[in-house]
Amino acid sequence: MKLVKVIGSVTSTIKDDTLKGFKLLMVNTVGTDLRSTGDYYIAADTVGVGEGELALIVTGSTAKQTEATKGKNIDAAIVAKVDRINLEK
Repeated sequence: MKLVKVIGSVTSTIKDDTLKGFKLLMVNTVGTDLRSTGDYYIAADTVGVGEGELALIVTGSTAKQTEATKGKNIDAAIVAKVDRINLEK
């Protein structure tokens, strides 16, 4: 899994039928300091997160393993909303 921040949404009026019904979000991977690592993904939202929120994504074949994404043409899926991160000092 990768820690990401939702930075926007993607609108696509013409797309593969397997993508219909998914909200597509632009996400930026972040480190434990919550600063950008420079990697960006467009991910299918399976949990209902919004812009500015932290989330966890899975990518590759793992993104097709959720109940909502099985058999879909999805390479990145948001699978959890991050409420809090606790780090030992």
